[in-house]
Amino acid sequence: MKYLIFSGWWCDNNEKTDKRNKYIGDDSIRDKEFHKKWYDCINKYTSPEKILIIDSNSPIKPDLNLDPRIELLSLNNNFGHSTNHEGTMCGYTRSCLLGIYYAFLCDLDYCIYIEQDSLIKGNNIIEEAIKKMKKPYMFGSAKGTPNALQQSFFIIRKDGYIPFLTRMNGFKSTCNKLAPENKFAIATSSFLSKLPECIFYLRGIGRLLSYWPSFDILPFGYGRSRPINFNDQYLYFQHGSVEELERFKHSANNDTFKN
Repeated sequence: MKYLIFSGWWCDNNEKTDKRNKYIGDDSIRDKEFHKKWYDCINKYTSPEKILIIDSNSPIKPDLNLDPRIELLSLNNNFGHSTNHEGTMCGYTRSCLLGIYYAFLCDLDYCIYIEQDSLIKGNNIIEEAIKKMKKPYMFGSAKGTPNALQQSFFIIRKDGYIPFLTRMNGFKSTCNKLAPENKFAIATSSFLSKLPECIFYLRGIGRLLSYWPSFDILPFGYGRSRPINFNDQYLYFQHGSVEELERFKHSANNDTFKN
């Protein structure tokens, strides 16, 4: 089994020039140095064929380890956060579509997205999740969020690449009008993708979509959901506070973060 792990990249060392309305979590998760923590988790707990970083024309690039698996691709512009972006798609959505197509062109069995401010824990965490997959798509539980799913850690199987890309490219609504989380849920379903987009503008539609059985749920937490049990064998989380980052460090036996 061969798989890609990919992520987006934006860093301005907390000058906060990236067109978003709100910042969540400790400032350190948006710092250049946090990439080392992200990479250490990937290197310790996973075995990808390739690691792809998709840069949104960031003024500060990550320090790439001397790892032949790593590739850095840069977009020509910072297209912005989903709450404030240019064009139909925000930078996040563009990076996801590029990563999925890269996995398709590399003929890889799975592509896995792990967001740049997310940390993971658990030996063979990817393989553990894939063992539970019954559908081509697996996303984080929407519990505690207003949307259909969480997408800071997701998995797409090979047979889902092109259907998903085709449906995502069919959206006319901006990511500001129709949240990427809800777009992703719709794109996992051939039926939902045929419905008029205005249906999905309804208040509370994210919660309704979360019950639609066209994708699997990751068999572990947490993403943005709280509280976090750092004693879990497998977990992932984003938007970490200072306290949460410290608790994660201890739960991973202090060897995930290499100084």
